[in-house]
Amino acid sequence: MSESYRVKRLLVPVDGSEFSRFAAQYALRLAAAQRSEVIFLHVVDRKVVKALTRRGTVSESAALQELTENGRVYLHDVARLAGELRVDHREELSEGDPAVAIIENAARMDVDLIVMGRRGRSGPRRMLMGSITQRVIECGDRPILVITGPPAAEGESGRQESPEALPS
Repeated sequence: MSESYRVKRLLVPVDGSEFSRFAAQYALRLAAAQRSEVIFLHVVDRKVVKALTRRGTVSESAALQELTENGRVYLHDVARLAGELRVDHREELSEGDPAVAIIENAARMDVDLIVMGRRGRSGPRRMLMGSITQRVIECGDRPILVITGPPAAEGESGRQESPEALPS
């Protein structure tokens, strides 16, 4: 493969879902073959923080702290996989609108490829509001590899099951 086509740096957004973990595993296999660096990114969605706060059961700072800690757990999980495969990697944590943060971080870090799961933690609800993956595809300026799901999500015929039947 010509050096001009080598993928040197991959951005892999993770949200703790089975879909993002599967995409991370795929990205790690690609990175191992290309000797690439993988940057794992978790974005704490400020809309989720506000929604949790509106319920009145938790303060904004407590919600932010909990979601940030969850993000660190997700990042450490995929970083452990990278370590096992001896792939150069780093972990990044961000806040804001996930699609915007992914696009901005991809540009700032000068990544060659974004690897994302087709669906994330928000499941069918996200389908109504607009997929983060779809927004990154439509608004981003970097190549994007969309991983269609973990094998367990495939039906007997190889087709995806209805969104209600899939883990969110």
